[in-house]
Amino acid sequence: MAYEWKELALEDQPRNPLADFALNVMARFTAAEIGLSNEHRPMDRSSDFDQQWWLALVSVTPGLSIAGLMERAADFLPPDHPGSLVIPGEYSEDFRNRQDIDVITLYARRDYLNAANAANGAEQLGIETLLVSTPLESQTLSSPAEPFTPPDLKVPVTPNTVVTAVIDHGVAIAHDLFRRKDINGDLVLSRVDFFLDMDGTPDPNAPVPSTIGRVWTGPEINEILKNNLHNGLLDDAAVYRDLGLIDWKTRPFNACAHRLSHGTHVTGLASGYDASDADGLERRIIVVQLPTRLVANTLGFGLEQAIEQAMSFISQQLVHFQVDEVEQQMPLVVNFSFGNFMGPHDGTGEVSRSIDTIMSNMEASSNRPRLLMMPSGNGNLSRCHAVINLTQAAPTAELDWQLQPADRSASILSVWLPVMTPVKDNTVTMQVTVPGFDTPRTLTAGMTPSYNWLTEQDHLGNTIILGLVVYQPPVAPTARGKFTIAVVPTDNPMRVGLVAPSGDWKLQFVKGNAVDKLSLNIWVQRDETLPDFPEFGRQSYLSDPSYTRFNVPGGKVISEDPVAHASPVRRAGMINGIACGNLPAVIAGYVSSDGRMSAYSAGGPTLNGFRLTGPDASAVSDDSVVLHGVLSAGSNCGSRVSMSGTSVSTPRVARWVADQFAQSPTTPFGRGNVVAKALNDDPPSPHKPSAFRTGGGRMELRNIFGSLRWPGQ
Repeated sequence: MAYEWKELALEDQPRNPLADFALNVMARFTAAEIGLSNEHRPMDRSSDFDQQWWLALVSVTPGLSIAGLMERAADFLPPDHPGSLVIPGEYSEDFRNRQDIDVITLYARRDYLNAANAANGAEQLGIETLLVSTPLESQTLSSPAEPFTPPDLKVPVTPNTVVTAVIDHGVAIAHDLFRRKDINGDLVLSRVDFFLDMDGTPDPNAPVPSTIGRVWTGPEINEILKNNLHNGLLDDAAVYRDLGLIDWKTRPFNACAHRLSHGTHVTGLASGYDASDADGLERRIIVVQLPTRLVANTLGFGLEQAIEQAMSFISQQLVHFQVDEVEQQMPLVVNFSFGNFMGPHDGTGEVSRSIDTIMSNMEASSNRPRLLMMPSGNGNLSRCHAVINLTQAAPTAELDWQLQPADRSASILSVWLPVMTPVKDNTVTMQVTVPGFDTPRTLTAGMTPSYNWLTEQDHLGNTIILGLVVYQPPVAPTARGKFTIAVVPTDNPMRVGLVAPSGDWKLQFVKGNAVDKLSLNIWVQRDETLPDFPEFGRQSYLSDPSYTRFNVPGGKVISEDPVAHASPVRRAGMINGIACGNLPAVIAGYVSSDGRMSAYSAGGPTLNGFRLTGPDASAVSDDSVVLHGVLSAGSNCGSRVSMSGTSVSTPRVARWVADQFAQSPTTPFGRGNVVAKALNDDPPSPHKPSAFRTGGGRMELRNIFGSLRWPGQ
C-alpha cells in the first residue's frame, strides 16, 4: 500500500493539531487500550470512546466569564443531550462570574472538545486555546450542578507550622515518616491534613466535595490508621485498600503496592520525619495524587494539565488552618516532580501561565510566602532538542528523526520559529520525507495555517490516518510560529490496523529570502514508559552524524556540548518544558561524591528572558557514581529505597525552603532566595559546573537518610 498526503481546507482545520490528534487520530489506539484495561473489570466502566471524559486546560475568550462559557455550551448542545461539559464545582460563584480569567480546567466529552477546537470554536464556544489529556477513568468524575459549598473545617496548628504540598503519583500517605504520635504514644496521627486522590470515586458525603476523585481529610485518615493498627504495627495494605489506593478490581496498576513508588519517595524527602523529630510536628502535608491513566500515558498528553486543578485544590485548603481558633494561612511550599520536553520554553504556554497566575493569587491573598518547586528534568542525553541556524551562506539544513520499532506510544516533534509577528511569506520551509515513501511533504511558514494528513489504505480499502504535519502561525501570547509532526505508534498489542513506519524520518529546512538569518528550536516529546508502568513506549530521538555521544578513547558519555560542537542536536536547552515560567524554583541534580552534574540532569538556556540560564540551583540526586540515587521512603512503613533523577533533588530543596519559612514565616521568599543560597554554597570557581546546568550552584543540604548507606553522610 502507498502512503498519501492530504491537505485540509482552511475552514476544516482544527486550531490545536495535538488536541485533534489525541481526540481523533489516536482514537483507535486509545479505544483499544480502554477496552484492554476494561477486560474483566466492572460492567459500569464504559468502553465507548465517545462517552469518555477528558480533562482540558483551556484559555477563555477575553471578557467572557465561566458563566458565559456555560451558556454557550448549553446553546451548542441539543436539549435532549446528556451533557458533554462539566465545570469543576471547586470554582465558586464569584469566580464563575469574573471576566478577567485566563486559563481554567474543564472536563468534557469528545463532541464538545472537537467543537471547541474547530475553526469557529472561539466564536461559538468561547474557547481560545485548549490542551487535552488522555481520557480519565469515568468513575472518578462527578457532575456538580452548582459550585460546592465551602466545607466548615478547622485544622488547629501552631504559629510555627509550615505546609508542604506534594503533587505526585503513588503517595503512600500512611508511611510512618508522615505520622505523629497521639497522647497514648501510638503512631496513629497523620500529618497529611488533606489528600486528594484523583483516582478515587467521588463521595457525596465526604467532608470535602470534589469534582474528580475523593478528598480524604486528616480525621478520616486517622480513623483508618487506628482501625488498621495491631500491636503497634500498621497493616499497610489494609490501609491502602480502605483508601482505595490499592484496588486490583478497578485498575491493573497500583503504585502503592510496589516496593518503590515515586510519590512516596518524593514526599519522604520533602516532608518525611521520624516521629521523635520535633521539626516534623510543625510540618503539615497536603497531597494531590494524579490520575494513574494520565501518568501512565507515555504520549505525554494530560499529566501537566492536571496541575491547575491540583494547585487550586491546595490553595482552597489553606483557609482551614487555624491558630488558637483564628484562621491563619500558613507558609506553603509545593513540590511537583514531573515534567516534559515540549512547549515553547519561554513561560508563555498555558501550563506555565496557569502556574504563575495561581501562585501570584495565593501570595497576594496572604502575607505568607509561597513557592513552587519543579525539576529541571532528566532529558540531558535524550537527543530530543536541536537548534537549526540558517544563514545566507548556509540556507539549508537537514536532520533525521528516528522513530523506534515496537513503540506503543505516539511520537511528536515541534519546530518553533523565533518571535516574529507577522511571519513573512517565504521565511522558511520544512520538508518531511517518510521512511519507505519517496514523495516528501513541504510546508511553508507564513501567516496561513497548513494541516496535512499522512494516510494509507488498509486491505479493505479504508483510508487510515498515520500522522499529521502542521504549520501554525504565531498566536498570542506565544508570538512564534510552529511546525508540528505527530505520528501514531509503530506497534500495538491489539488489532488496531495500520501503524506508523519506524525508521528515519528525514527533515529538511530551507531559508527563504524574506529573512537574512533564522534560528529554529526543535523539541521531541517525551514518550518513554515511566518506571514500573506496564505500557511500552520507546523514545524517539533526533539523529545527526556530527553528534558525538562518547569520548574517544575511553567511551565515557559526554554530558555537555563540546565547545566546537558542530551538530544541531544539543544537550543544552533540554530543561523541563513546563518549568520555564517566571515564578517556580527549578532544581537540577548533581553527584555527591565528585560534585559533577548528573549526566541526565537537563539544563538551559531557556527562551524566557527572566530566566535565561535555566535551573535556579542544583542539589544531590545521586550519592555517588556507584550508589545511584538517594534514599527515601519506600511504599511500606519502615522501608527505605533509592531513586535517582531531578525528581529527588527538587524535594530536598523544598525541605530546606520549609525550614526557611519556619524561621521567618512572614518574610517574602522566592526563587531568588534559592539562587542566593546556591551562590553562597558554591561560589564561582574554575571547577564549578556551567550555570546552564547547575544554575546558581550546588546547594549543600543535609543528606536526610544518607547515613543508612554509609556513616558520615
